[in-house]
Amino acid sequence: MIGRVIYAAFLVVGLSVTPVWAAPTGSQAAATGITYSNGVIRWERLERRHVQPKTITRLSILLAPDSSKLVARGRPGLAEVRVQYAQRDGGPVRQRILSTTLIRRPEPRVIAQGIGPTTLAAFEARGVIEMASVARGALRMMATAYTAVSAGGDGMTASGRRAGFGVVAVDPRIIPLGTRLYIPGYGIAIAGDTGGAIVGNRIDLGFDSMRGAMLFGRRDVTVYRLK
Repeated sequence: MIGRVIYAAFLVVGLSVTPVWAAPTGSQAAATGITYSNGVIRWERLERRHVQPKTITRLSILLAPDSSKLVARGRPGLAEVRVQYAQRDGGPVRQRILSTTLIRRPEPRVIAQGIGPTTLAAFEARGVIEMASVARGALRMMATAYTAVSAGGDGMTASGRRAGFGVVAVDPRIIPLGTRLYIPGYGIAIAGDTGGAIVGNRIDLGFDSMRGAMLFGRRDVTVYRLK
């Protein structure tokens, strides 16, 4: 019956009937509130629409650096949407959402991401809030570069690790030994050494070559303590 009313309305105003406004089957999508004014026909439909799930990335120490694994596929949610459609003189149909009622919440898609320089650099590029989700905190520190040769000794650190790239010297009162860190421009590291000159917000970054250490030099850095 309602389809006949719509069709009749188009005939009265001299418009051609186009399939774009035809309501899909099902009582939830039936057209209601049909009006015509100043060459514009309007009608409403109560529709059910999918709500796309968000994608959540969680860092995992169990995966290889920068690798990823799908943990949960997620599921779209469902919403009941009241939509008003309008068409002028057989032209394009425009729509406006009047109200939305969530029937079923979407379940997020979850991806586990291995912690690596590329992953952390991407998080840092998205800002402080993003980095806060993967780091316990951040410290502004003065960093210097060193090698096992320049530091002297037998190349073994205070934690028993061999000195080299990825092992950094810290003041254990500021950063406990064994803490996993991320330093932009350097990468992932572990607090594995101490030094007489490393007091307070100072950090020594290990390098495997003197050339690499000289290229890095001395600079201010932000040190992130990873969760």
